[in-house]
Amino acid sequence: MSQRGGTTCANSLKLEMNKFMAFVAKKKAFMRESTQPLIENNNDIQDGFEQATCTRYENPLVQNTLDIHKETCLQSEEQITPEKLAELLQVPLEDGSCCSTHRQLNAEQQHLCLVQRSVDQHFPKLPPDVDQNLHQYLENVQKMVITEFVRLGPPLTRMGLMGSLIDCYHREMFTRLDDLLQNVRSSKNSFGLMKWVLHTYLSPEMLCHPELQEVDPIKKVDLLLFTEWVGKAKDKLLENVENEVKVFLEKILQNERDKETVKDDLYVDTIQCIDAMIEAGRQISQKLSGRVQDVCFQELLNFLTQYTNEQTEILEKKAKVDKPEIKDFFKTLKNCKEIKQYIQTKEIKTSLLKETLAVLDNMETFTLKVLKEITADMAERYLKKYFKSENKEFLLLILDLTHLFSELQGFQGIQMRVVHEAYKLVTYLYLKHFIQKSKKKLLRCWSPDVGRTVNQDAEMLQETFSMLAPGVEQWHLMLLSVKELDECESFDAVKLTVARMHDEYHTWSEFMEILPALLRWKGLSKRKIMELEDILKDLPNYQHRAGSVSWFLCFYC
Repeated sequence: MSQRGGTTCANSLKLEMNKFMAFVAKKKAFMRESTQPLIENNNDIQDGFEQATCTRYENPLVQNTLDIHKETCLQSEEQITPEKLAELLQVPLEDGSCCSTHRQLNAEQQHLCLVQRSVDQHFPKLPPDVDQNLHQYLENVQKMVITEFVRLGPPLTRMGLMGSLIDCYHREMFTRLDDLLQNVRSSKNSFGLMKWVLHTYLSPEMLCHPELQEVDPIKKVDLLLFTEWVGKAKDKLLENVENEVKVFLEKILQNERDKETVKDDLYVDTIQCIDAMIEAGRQISQKLSGRVQDVCFQELLNFLTQYTNEQTEILEKKAKVDKPEIKDFFKTLKNCKEIKQYIQTKEIKTSLLKETLAVLDNMETFTLKVLKEITADMAERYLKKYFKSENKEFLLLILDLTHLFSELQGFQGIQMRVVHEAYKLVTYLYLKHFIQKSKKKLLRCWSPDVGRTVNQDAEMLQETFSMLAPGVEQWHLMLLSVKELDECESFDAVKLTVARMHDEYHTWSEFMEILPALLRWKGLSKRKIMELEDILKDLPNYQHRAGSVSWFLCFYC
């Protein structure tokens, strides 16, 4: 029926009712006036009034409405007696649990009191240990609500009390949920409770039973009450997550302290802990997952700060022994690398990300620095002797380098970076010691063909380091350039060789600093070295050394 049609019908019914009431009033007045002299007692008056007022009004629509209303009232009076309602709800009529003055209440108040008593009686009590029994308790609540709504739905709907029952259950539900919040201690149960309220409590499976379609319990939820509880639950959940992650990460640190060596899979436990929390939040909502992630990464930053401080002290002590065990350095680099890669895949606050990455970068830089110092100390010991006498010190250096980095094979992802730095460093140290000896002295200590010896050493370095990290950059080519430079017979050939060396190694500041000394070792004059400097200045990649008048002449000071 259209809105206009419904309005017309209502107005018509109202008009007919008014006519009917006027008709009754007119009849009463007529009876008082016309029957007074003829009727002798009150009984006769009453009989005459009943006869007059019981005359049927000739509009069938109004008469039918009155009959239905009368029948409904009679049924309601019969069905909603406190005794029958108490029997239906399966509660005692009076037990003092709802109100001590039950019989002093009006009928409507008694009905509400009985409904509340039924809710209190049927609602499952909280288990002694909530964390151990939360899942079973929520299942019991779900089963009870469905059972009671289906059982009481039809009769209470006819009585007009189903809305009151639903309201009482909703309110009692959030009272019990508040109690659960106070007793839940684990993050797992915090997630489980919140997920149940958001995804199960208001789900069709629980509140949209086929027999409850007319009352629709979901629509009767107090959204303000619901929203307030969700806010409290979120705060409690984040508190439990923070405490649990903090305790778990502290255990990882303690395990690290209790061991004599660094734990090489520390990053695995750390990432799994944090990722599990974030994923649990994502199963509830993306926004909650973001809040959980913020809490977790703040705890991760605190953990990494403490971890790197302790690792710095440990590695410093290990580096001071004569033959340091550097596997722990590899483990530290592996942990930093994996955690850094993990957090870079997450969308977290910029300030928090920068601070966390800075902590990891500093740890990596320090670890590599100490590794390079260990490598440099070893290389220096052998190279000093190697360039002073005719011996096999270089071969011994190769053997020790191989042993030092042999355990890198088990650290995929960092071995290339470590070998790259070590290879580059040893090559530089070789060249540094090489140019400190004059060509004449080298000819006496080695053989007439200095360039060939350098070439052999360069190939040996390449073979060693490429075995440790296949595909490593070929730093030995720089040493091969020394042989090429030594064999240059004209200044023009020197110009071309130096220009190529500059093009290939201009980013390697240490090499560029000793290039002038290498040219002096070649035997070039001061004038020609200055001329080469002017040529290099015109190259696109030339970088002037800050604070120096001449990039080459500083070596004559």
